[in-house]
Amino acid sequence: MDSIQFLPPFLLILLNFSLLPATPLALVFHIPSGRIKCLTEDLAAGALSVAQFRVADDPPSAHKISASVSAPNGEIVHHSESVESGQFAFEAGIAGRYTACFWSPKFRLDAAVSLDFEWKTGVFAKVWTSVAKKEKIDVMELELKKLELIIDSIHEEMIYLRQREAETQRLNQSITSGMGLLSLLSLIVCLGVAGLQLWHLKTYFEREKIL
Repeated sequence: MDSIQFLPPFLLILLNFSLLPATPLALVFHIPSGRIKCLTEDLAAGALSVAQFRVADDPPSAHKISASVSAPNGEIVHHSESVESGQFAFEAGIAGRYTACFWSPKFRLDAAVSLDFEWKTGVFAKVWTSVAKKEKIDVMELELKKLELIIDSIHEEMIYLRQREAETQRLNQSITSGMGLLSLLSLIVCLGVAGLQLWHLKTYFEREKIL
């Protein structure tokens, strides 16, 4: 960190944007009545996740929304029923794909609900203004702290991706081994069938005194 302290502010900003491991998910989408809209996010174990959602229709009270967030193992980490807005925050207990689903609790023909949704994970999930006030640090120190956490997040993401790659390689090796055994078994069966056919033909010809 000592070498980074001498960087000018504009370089710190460039570094922040070039080293970002992932960007927050923010969008507005429409959910037709009777349909479910789901979004997924891959999280490493221990990663912080914070999200906010609200009905974007005018007036919001005209529509309600229900939400459910599930972990990779199927555990429900958040559930809301018939609300105009809501939020959820959790720390990923296990690594994997977390799924957030939204739907309209009441069915109305040809109706749809507009939803404003923002999902922040990792370093983006931190409230930096609160961090600055709590730790009494200035703008430059705050940028350095952000940069440090982003670098740590990139390092953790690389470790996570390597673990996923290793798991994929093990799965591929297992599938390749299984296919090899299946091919060998198929070859043995084919040779056995061919041998039986030859034996049957030989006995037939001998019985008919052709040979």
